[in-house]
This record gives sequence, C-alpha cells and structure tokens, in this order.
Amino acid sequence: MLNLKKIQSKIVIFILGMLSKINIKFLVTLICFAFIGSSIYLNFESLSNQRINTEGLLWLLGGIIFSLLSIIINAYAWKLLISNIGCNSNNLNIVKLFISTNIYKYLPGGIWHFVSRYNTLRLEFSNQKSIESILLEPLLMLTASSIFIPFGGNKIFIFILCWSSTLVLLPVLRQFVIKKLKAMKASIFTNNYEKEDTNLLKDNQNISLKSFYPYKPLFVEIIFILFRFLGFLCCLNAFSIGSLVTQGELISAFSFAWMIGLVVPAAPGGLGVFESVILFSLGSFFPEGPLLASLLCYRLVSTISDVGAVVIYPVKKLLKI
Repeated sequence: MLNLKKIQSKIVIFILGMLSKINIKFLVTLICFAFIGSSIYLNFESLSNQRINTEGLLWLLGGIIFSLLSIIINAYAWKLLISNIGCNSNNLNIVKLFISTNIYKYLPGGIWHFVSRYNTLRLEFSNQKSIESILLEPLLMLTASSIFIPFGGNKIFIFILCWSSTLVLLPVLRQFVIKKLKAMKASIFTNNYEKEDTNLLKDNQNISLKSFYPYKPLFVEIIFILFRFLGFLCCLNAFSIGSLVTQGELISAFSFAWMIGLVVPAAPGGLGVFESVILFSLGSFFPEGPLLASLLCYRLVSTISDVGAVVIYPVKKLLKI
C-alpha cells in the first residue's frame, strides 16, 4: 500500500513536471490552428466558391492602404511615447526605426523586432529607458484596443472593466507594471547581449517617475486601432458581408481578437489566434465561407502591408523624396 502511494505521488510529480515544461502560448496557437484548419475543411466547398470581382479587389486595395497607414500611425505613437518617458529622440528617426524593424516579428521567436529596436535605442538612451520604451509600447496597444471592446454591448461592468485599463498608464501604476514586465521579459535583453548587461534589470532607479500620463500616445494609438479595423472591414466588404452586423459589434469583436492575438500567440501577428477568436465571436452572424475568405484575405492584406512598409524609406531614398 505504501509503495502504491509512492508510485502515485511520483506519477503526479512527473505529470506536473511535464505540464510545467509545456509552452502554453505554443499549445494555444496549435489548438487555434487546428480549429481554423477544421473550419476550412468543413467549409471548403463554400470557401472555394467565393469570388472577388473588381469592386472586391478595390476593397482589398483599400484594406492594404489602411493597414499600411496604421503601421505609420503606430510608429508615430511610439515616438510620442518615447518622448513621454523623458527621452530626447531628435538624434534618432524613431518612425523609421519602428517601420524598418516591424517585419522582424515574423522571424522565429517573435522577439527580434524588440531586440533590434533595443540594440539601436541603447546607443542613444540608457539601458533602462530603452527597455522601458519597448515594454510600454505593447501596453499602450492593449490599452487602446480595450477602449473599443465595450462597443459591442451595453453592459456597464464591461465598460468599467475595459475603460479602467487606461489607469495602468498612470505613472505610479506604470512603474509597477514595468518592473513586473522586466522580470518576465528579462531573457529578451539578457540573452542577446554582453554579460555586463545582465544586471540592468535589477536597477530600477531610472524608471520614469516624473513622466506624465501619455494622452497623446494613447490618442494616436486609438487611431491606429481604428485604421487597423478599417483594413479588416474592407476585407469583409470585399465579400459583401461587412453590413450584416453593426459597426459597434464589429469593432468590439475585432479589438478583442486583436488583443488576444497580441498577448497569447507563439506565431507572429496573432496568426491563428486572431482568426479563431473572430470565428468564435462572429461566426453566428456571418455565413462561414465568406467569413473565412475575409479572414484569409485580411491575413494576406496585413502581411502585404508589413512588407510594403519596409520599402517606404528605401523607395523615398531612391526617388529622393
């Protein structure tokens, strides 16, 4: 009996040990890919019957334009955020740095756009300020997207919950969040640089204590979410389903899916996760074939805009604009 209990305890310890080694984000992404794959398989006939006419192509072109502009707007929001934490970026082209490194998020690991930005910023700013500017940017994105989530309904507690997320950008709360994020994301910075940088996460003296609330960066980031949503709406309109639900419900579902795609995925750009959340939240409102086609086109539109943004500055230099 005693041996049986020992065996059972060893099995429990083994199972818990295996679970602790599982990459939760990777597991969720695999589940989402399986969900998307099964949806495509079950609706393959309807999906293959979808056609895009000239008007639909114009809508997709509009989606590319809105998505491309959203990247530029996002870069400008980051520039304002860097100024907000007390950094003088006059010697750096922050918008160019953001746009040119944005494509690195597609590299395995999904961290190389952060690493590349940090590698450049640390030449001009302190290590602390460089890390802070990088870690605050996704936080600003999440706050901006949460503002639109309550638009899908009239439940007051959803409004309170989502809009109270703006409080996290208050200097005092922001200081606490940055310290926690530094501890969580330490490997991004310490595993890629010299040993003398490994102690930079322990020194919190340079965290912005005198910075003010980032009204301007948040406002610009809200515009970024709107432009991102307009790109998505264009893809829905390309298959004539954009008017089947209210704009409030659409932007609410989009913002929530985009937020989950930013936080959860192991794949870049929320690939698989974003689409799964949209299918789960809006699948009952749309015919699944056109919705799947819209999601696939939106993923293509987003990728094209990311690639297109990279060539903006080389083309400007070539044309001497």
